[in-house]
Amino acid sequence: MANETLTENLVYDHFKNDPLFSDKTVKAILERQTSANPKIDELLQGQSKGRGNGNGRPDFILTFPTNSDYVISIECKADITKHESSDHSKPENIRDYAVDGALHYARALSRGFNVLAIAVSGETKENLTVSHFLWKKGADDYETLPDKELLSIVSYLSLFDNEHFADNLLHINIVDKAIYLNELFHAYSIQENERCTLVSAVLLALTDQPFRLSYQSQTTIQALTNAMLSSCNNVINLSQVRNIPQMLNEYSKLNTTVLFSSDTIRNTTTRHSKPTLEVLKTEIITYLYENVYPLLSKKEKGFDVLGKFYSEFIRYAGTQQSLGLVLTPQHVTDLFCDLANLTKDDVLYDCCCGTGGFLIAGMKRMFQLAGNDAAKKLHIRKEQLCGCELLPQMYTYACSNMMLRGDGKTNIFNGDCFNCVPFVMPLKPTAAFLNPPYSVGCDGQMKFIEHALNMVAPQNGRVAAIVQMSCGIKNERELIAVKKRILEKHHLKAVLSMPDDLFYPVGVVTCIMVFEANKPNEGLKTWFGYFKDDGFEKRKNQGRVDARSRYADIKKRWLDAYKNNDEIPGLSVRREVTADDEWCAEAYMETDYSTLCDDDFIKKMRDYAAFLVQNEDL
Repeated sequence: MANETLTENLVYDHFKNDPLFSDKTVKAILERQTSANPKIDELLQGQSKGRGNGNGRPDFILTFPTNSDYVISIECKADITKHESSDHSKPENIRDYAVDGALHYARALSRGFNVLAIAVSGETKENLTVSHFLWKKGADDYETLPDKELLSIVSYLSLFDNEHFADNLLHINIVDKAIYLNELFHAYSIQENERCTLVSAVLLALTDQPFRLSYQSQTTIQALTNAMLSSCNNVINLSQVRNIPQMLNEYSKLNTTVLFSSDTIRNTTTRHSKPTLEVLKTEIITYLYENVYPLLSKKEKGFDVLGKFYSEFIRYAGTQQSLGLVLTPQHVTDLFCDLANLTKDDVLYDCCCGTGGFLIAGMKRMFQLAGNDAAKKLHIRKEQLCGCELLPQMYTYACSNMMLRGDGKTNIFNGDCFNCVPFVMPLKPTAAFLNPPYSVGCDGQMKFIEHALNMVAPQNGRVAAIVQMSCGIKNERELIAVKKRILEKHHLKAVLSMPDDLFYPVGVVTCIMVFEANKPNEGLKTWFGYFKDDGFEKRKNQGRVDARSRYADIKKRWLDAYKNNDEIPGLSVRREVTADDEWCAEAYMETDYSTLCDDDFIKKMRDYAAFLVQNEDL
């Protein structure tokens, strides 16, 4: 006799084992034959699949606390012959068939949600039959999706056509895991500057199948260390990166750390010592294998996993911040693709690529534009991405980051970009994205931009850079000299004032500058945008997140105005500027008084009074 419990258990295990379910904070809620959501409960009233008027209950309902617009409803049947009927409208079919029941509930839930309905039949993984349907909120009918197997949660979110929400949820999940590992490494006294190297080495080794299959069987810490470094060596050599010895040297430094050089290690939180072999195997490698590695093999290949880990680790390491290392948030790296109108045929260059966030965003966008053209995607990997990184550690992260996405031949050079011109010029970059180190000062940041413009100029390319706001407004002789040189040859197309806390927890006020190469600036206007509110909010243990899903609409408004060169009070203005002028929207923009109210005035007066009290002027 068919046993539907077996089917339900397969579905439950699939979702509960999904890496999106964080160890510390669940970012998705899976409920079985019930829902604590009053809106869902209301919509399912009277939706019994039987002949009565009782409430309906799908086998599973998956919801997301960070976005209330989406629901995944799952209906299970044990017998694959009961997967779908020929007539979905008959009451007895709604009760007896998986697809019919799934669509029945989706119709009801679509009055308040975007619904992904999943019908599952079968009692074993091998014979599981799966159908997917998308019923958008308020729509009269559904669309059938082609997927015929259970997918990852992030893949399901992509089916809702809201990739930003999927990325935002993944961001929160990765930060949770980074925080957990940070606390674990801290407890075992693993130094801050070793943590990202360790994560990078483990993830890279896990891409080597022999290591994945054998690491649990290693009997000594030295044997496990040798196996991990050997696998890293194999992967790196097969990938043919530009500077193999540099990467291997960075990973080999792990040999001297306490985790790899001692037989036992003390946990300062529990005050107990453990064998380092057990800690490395179980608490680190297995954790990464089960909770992070799967995210690298899903559709979200454009997500900068190592960048998120590194951003979280530098919360504990002020030494890296003092070096001027400020990693660009992913929604900004994606925005650059729009600002530069990146195409599938562009060659993208980043002269100070850090962990490779801009190159990853560019690769992801070019892949999307390439569609199903596998040959084009291979060409993008091999020929259309190039970068430079001076710091050996960051170079290692950038290369491993790209390699984890199947790209081992990216032209990333280890060295000073100003000395790498002979290597970069033959690649003929057409677009450049960069976030120069802020420690070099304003004129230094602009010199990085000047270098990038020189690289794309023969191809009449574009440059987008995020720099300190002071680069646009300071009155320094050397800074003005660099800006004059730039404007003599290139057009300052746009300057966007970004949110003050964009790089939280690092405190730096920034702007994005967009240039068109080989187009002298004289006689041309610059579009200035006031992009101070991107909809993101600071949340404990999450950083800045798009908690209310506002960014998609905000970004659309920004880009519509940018692409059309619109002048909108409170948002944008156009001016012709010289090197001596201020390059920021605030200097020229009209104030939009239509949004002001009494509360704004009261708040400002209170702020001013508090300022006077703090300065003892009352």
